[in-house]
Amino acid sequence: MSTGSDSDETGFQLLGLPAEDDESGQRARAPFEMLVSQFVEELRRGGRPSIELYARRFPPHAERIREVFPVLAMLERARLDRESRSIRRNMPGSFPFTRLGHFELLQEIGRGGMGVVFRAKDQTSGHLVALKILPWRAAVVPEWVARFESEARTAGEMRHPGIVPVYKYGQEDGYSYIAMQLIPGVGLDRVIQTLGHQGRISLRDLVENAGLAPVEPAATAGRPGSEDSQLGTDSWAAFTSIALQAAQALRGAHQAGVCHNDIKPANLLLGVGCQVWVTDFGLSGHLAGRGERAKEPARAAEEQEGGGTLKYMAPERFIGHTSASADCYSLGATLYELSLQCSPFAHDNRQQLREQILKQPPLRPRELCPEFPVGLETIILNCLQKRPEDRYESADALIADLLRLDRGLRIRSTRRSIVRRIFGG
Repeated sequence: MSTGSDSDETGFQLLGLPAEDDESGQRARAPFEMLVSQFVEELRRGGRPSIELYARRFPPHAERIREVFPVLAMLERARLDRESRSIRRNMPGSFPFTRLGHFELLQEIGRGGMGVVFRAKDQTSGHLVALKILPWRAAVVPEWVARFESEARTAGEMRHPGIVPVYKYGQEDGYSYIAMQLIPGVGLDRVIQTLGHQGRISLRDLVENAGLAPVEPAATAGRPGSEDSQLGTDSWAAFTSIALQAAQALRGAHQAGVCHNDIKPANLLLGVGCQVWVTDFGLSGHLAGRGERAKEPARAAEEQEGGGTLKYMAPERFIGHTSASADCYSLGATLYELSLQCSPFAHDNRQQLREQILKQPPLRPRELCPEFPVGLETIILNCLQKRPEDRYESADALIADLLRLDRGLRIRSTRRSIVRRIFGG
């Protein structure tokens, strides 16, 4: 769908929108048509326009906005989805340069849906940074550049010790980059995989093997965590601490009006001593007011590739709803996988996986591991409720129960009520 006038007219006619004529017989742009153009343009700039906010801002058109805008977003999302599959298939295996501006690329340390991350040296300051690069020139993928810039802007506004700081966003020789703090930690996905294979791991060894210099727990003053760099499959206290830190970082994002929308093991970095950092705000969205769910159609589940992200998504995310509660769901799915080294939902077929998430209860942790702590199971099952109103409504509520569990106190959520809601028992 183009925003040009000729194709706009065709698109509006397909959607049943009127073409109004002025007194001279020339086609005039109706107010609603102007809103449509603005909405589509905002999507293509990488923005995250909220349909509900549009409806509230323009009450005379609210009904039509709620009816038509989801269709526009779906069409735009389908176009982006086709492009993204093609782009990811053609992501280069290596870069034709070892420097980008004043950054020297030292080592590739990760890849994601929208970029490649390097350990790099800022030649100006001499500091090491994590440099995320969009591996195509701006002229090739202008809309992806807009989304990349949106991620940098959102993450740059976050001010929390558990959120990876962004130092700078820019372009050099047509390549867009985000310079971030180089975190001395590894992805929680790698931790889970290694833990599942070996049963017990050294976080220090994992960090060093990733080419990163471990930071001792004493050097991260004020950060929660354990001084022990060892993790086992029964490290319940450490798992609770990891979830607590992630929830506290999410609370910081929510207080800034941002939903992460893509909490999963790969987007949590774990350092020696179990310090946690949340990263990758590439799919983040606007957070509505208390008790509300914003609709972020341009970031609904259909746009995302592969089950690796899908299996951590709250059911309401499939229709584009985003909320603090949805982030809590994703953190609960992550905590389930960390604690048991298996996912609450898994299927090779994407549609079948979606059906599991929408309709099937997760297997209770204590059915898989009888010694699994009752309190930890209760918190996880509360996070994984299908209906938002049945789970933690905010990171604050989740934090409160995690703190009680950490201190050996009775948590607010009752196991009996949760089990009854999920299993009818």
